[in-house]
Amino acid sequence: MRTLFFASIFLFSIKALACSCDTPKPAIEFYESDYVFRGKVIKKVYASDSLTKTITFDISKHYKNGDNPKQLEFQFNSEAEVTGLYSSCYFSADVGEEWVVYAKKIDGQLRFHYFCSNSTPLDETEISLSHQRVLDNGNNLDLTDFRYNAFRSEPITNMDSIIRLYQKEKIRSSKKYASLWVDIDRQGNLEKANLSPNKKVVFAETDTIFGMNLLENVNREPTSEVEKKALEITRKIEKWELYYHPKIQKPVKYRIRIAFYVNKDSLIEKWD
Repeated sequence: MRTLFFASIFLFSIKALACSCDTPKPAIEFYESDYVFRGKVIKKVYASDSLTKTITFDISKHYKNGDNPKQLEFQFNSEAEVTGLYSSCYFSADVGEEWVVYAKKIDGQLRFHYFCSNSTPLDETEISLSHQRVLDNGNNLDLTDFRYNAFRSEPITNMDSIIRLYQKEKIRSSKKYASLWVDIDRQGNLEKANLSPNKKVVFAETDTIFGMNLLENVNREPTSEVEKKALEITRKIEKWELYYHPKIQKPVKYRIRIAFYVNKDSLIEKWD
């Protein structure tokens, strides 16, 4: 067990560090994939020049709706010792291994990857319960059901005119900064604005299947004059731009983080 434990940690570290990229949530990768399946590698054939190899999966379970071929083939570069192409992103799927695979057509060719993907060999381990829930329910995923972080969105309501109303008095408190979480609905209407939490927060209990929750946006009382003014300003910004999810090109609920500060004249300003 000790050997298996350290081997698992080493494998995780390699997957996390070998390629510079983020692994998407399983639900998002399920949505983007053409095939999601469980299968065993039954064949590995090298091309005549040995530069590429084709592996064949015998599929025991298809998770994604659509056609259900009994077998699927994938072409990969051969080992670096043959090709001379060394890469930290190289991986291999060998005969006899069982995998969960998220496969997608890229430039007309069906591909999958181990790094930056939820595709994984099962070996001695099994699929986790949370991952299995995604696999079993992925065909029912509606991306418009969830709220997403938006890193750039502008208000339609004239924020500057509201801020000017709060610049009639100078701020004398020692705290000079305030950060807020702002939740917007699909129509661009303000739903909720609260000061960023300064204590531990939990995920909102809106999704127990796909793991698409954001942290709860809970009310926190201001502890300084700048926080009080920033909160009042933000709650008056009632209309915002729509945010379109890049995968579906439909407006979705979103959260944006905005901040205010006290300038050299002791007046409140929005942090750009």
